[in-house]
Amino acid sequence: MTTAACAIEQLCRHRGITRVGTPEFDNDGSGRWRVEIDIPVELPSRAQTAGISATGVKAMETCALVFRNWPLRAPRPLLRRDFPRDLPHINPHSAGGMVPPCIYEGSLDELLHDRGLDAVVDQLIDWLGKAASGTLIDLSQGWEPTRRDRCPSTAEFSAERLIAVTPADGKVMTISARYLAVGDGVYCRLLPALTPQADATFTQDRRGTPENPFSGGILPAFVARAAAVGGQFPVLGKYQPDTVVDLPSLLELASALGIDAGTFQTTLADFYRAQVLGLQDYTQWTKGLYALVVLVVKRPAPLVGSDGRDVEVLPYVLRYDIDPNAPLEHHCNVHPAFHSHVVSPALLARTSGLPQSTTQAKVVLIGCGSLGSKVSMHLARAGIGQQILVDNEVMSPHNLARHAMMETSSLALHKAEKVKNALNGLSHLDAKAFNLDAIQLLTSSETFAEVVPPDAILVIDTTASLQVLVASACSGAMSESPVRLARAALFGQGRCAVLVLEAQGRESRVDDITVLVFEMCRWNPGLRGAMIGNSSELQRIFVGDNCRSLTTSMSDALISRSAAMVAMQVQKWISDGKPTNGQLCVGLGDTSNIGSAWQVIDVGKTLVIDVQEDGGWQVRVLAHVEQAIDEDARYWGNCETGGALLGHVSFEARTITIAGLVPAPIDSVRSEATFLLGTEGLNQTLVEAHATSLGHLMFVGTWHSHPMGGSHSGIDKDTLKKIATDARGFPAVSLVWTPQGFICAVDRW
Repeated sequence: MTTAACAIEQLCRHRGITRVGTPEFDNDGSGRWRVEIDIPVELPSRAQTAGISATGVKAMETCALVFRNWPLRAPRPLLRRDFPRDLPHINPHSAGGMVPPCIYEGSLDELLHDRGLDAVVDQLIDWLGKAASGTLIDLSQGWEPTRRDRCPSTAEFSAERLIAVTPADGKVMTISARYLAVGDGVYCRLLPALTPQADATFTQDRRGTPENPFSGGILPAFVARAAAVGGQFPVLGKYQPDTVVDLPSLLELASALGIDAGTFQTTLADFYRAQVLGLQDYTQWTKGLYALVVLVVKRPAPLVGSDGRDVEVLPYVLRYDIDPNAPLEHHCNVHPAFHSHVVSPALLARTSGLPQSTTQAKVVLIGCGSLGSKVSMHLARAGIGQQILVDNEVMSPHNLARHAMMETSSLALHKAEKVKNALNGLSHLDAKAFNLDAIQLLTSSETFAEVVPPDAILVIDTTASLQVLVASACSGAMSESPVRLARAALFGQGRCAVLVLEAQGRESRVDDITVLVFEMCRWNPGLRGAMIGNSSELQRIFVGDNCRSLTTSMSDALISRSAAMVAMQVQKWISDGKPTNGQLCVGLGDTSNIGSAWQVIDVGKTLVIDVQEDGGWQVRVLAHVEQAIDEDARYWGNCETGGALLGHVSFEARTITIAGLVPAPIDSVRSEATFLLGTEGLNQTLVEAHATSLGHLMFVGTWHSHPMGGSHSGIDKDTLKKIATDARGFPAVSLVWTPQGFICAVDRW
């Protein structure tokens, strides 16, 4: 059975078809053929007697299905020539021809291969039923823009800005546009300023190669709309199919839209004469003389997908073929063009599925290297472009191996400036770049106030610098600012991505949550393995004969994977709101598996105890440690209990961050009067904890409970002194739980 016979058999079996005609095959070698089918349409009850609906749909509609490249492509339906054309969802076509309905929002070809030929017929039947009942579209859902499914040309401009500058008196406005003409199509972009031009100008230069020639230059765009009456533009609520193919049909449409067709025609005629009789050699215009026309019309409802705009723009490309022997006589072809929005934050956010409010978010990005630049660009492409970029390093050629910037000229530009230029290219004109050291930003209140706006959503540190981590933890400006701080870093040659968000009011800081990551490594072998990677050591990469760079070797793809996860989480914080608590986000992957897993963990408030001994220390007890101690102390009731503390000491920040516990050995002694920490297996457990935390955590002291309250006893102080003596210069902590709260002492020898 031939493929055509198979299609006919399927149509004959469809219950919604009462007659299938004899197929007719073209003899031009195209393989195209068509067949008529009769479809009974369920009319509204009031129209059943007459056999035709108020919208002009008959009780029995004969439709043609046009097959071409079957079965790879779905048949295209055509309705009778006198089918009503003032209905929505009708595709562009030539006047007088058969009417092509738009029966499916997506691709009919994809529908065919997904659900079969019956599904295509079902869509046609459903369309006819809705056309009969007048429910093809509901104005409460918006106005359906004029259908343009296949256009060889595209016009790029901001519809909102164009509408705003269009004259209200009905005069035709002329604007310049740049264009490229390839094949039968034209891609033109109106100059962003949309400044009206007194004289229309056209130029055309040959470009490309002999094998792939094209032309480009400048053409005029003529913008016309009906004149406002009493300050109000007329509203046109009648659907009109796009049947424009030449100048007369274009003028006919303009007149139907309330535009002064006479003035419009005169404007176009004056343009043609000025170009032909001007000083240019029109014989060199191999693509002919082009112009763009944009008709502007107000609709009774906001356009579908236009974010509330109720004014439609209809662009058309005019191509004049000039006869050298009779230049004042010409033939003008006209075809509709797609309208394409200019790139803008709003368009990027809409395309990314984010609310328009995200375009107003301000983000401060510290570090514009390989990770920072990619995070920046991911955010920018989602419409989040009001970025303040901070980096004082200069681009080098080897940076391009992993940097988001692809352009190789002007490499001496600072990284922040390079990223800002890229953001400007995406129409993020409010992006700012600061050639500034991150330490200066965080330690100078004046500099911080100059760079970080108080209404910023986030400050994101992507430097991977431990010095910056300490500076941000100690930053008075950061503590006084209402802006939250986040930090992103990669470990294990890109196998592990870590994103940290401070709690509101810095109730848990980036340094707290960073230490928590290493505590988690003790209990999670997968995380520990990813953090280690193949090697945690920086490598010296030769970037010139006598120049080296200290960096971590990893591919651009690995960084891009992590940067994408980081950017997605930041987008979520911006669009959905940031949690009050701190958050730790970890993405795990490995070099043999391109996938990765992302986990988000809420982090509670850090207990902060300021201790005056030894010149002053700040002991920071992470929330899960405080909770575990409290539960253990209450479990033992009136008996004192305790254990060993694991933490990280920062001499630079003068902080001791307690992140983990080692339970009391089995030989420990608990009583109502005292607690004696046992020693059986303790040393081995502490060594293992140090190793499994990748060397980040160490034994920093002990804790015990005072169920009856009270401060450190003499025995407690002697024990602390002994631990401090053994610590060889590191501070030792004695943390005491009481029903009234924690007390702490620090000693160092």
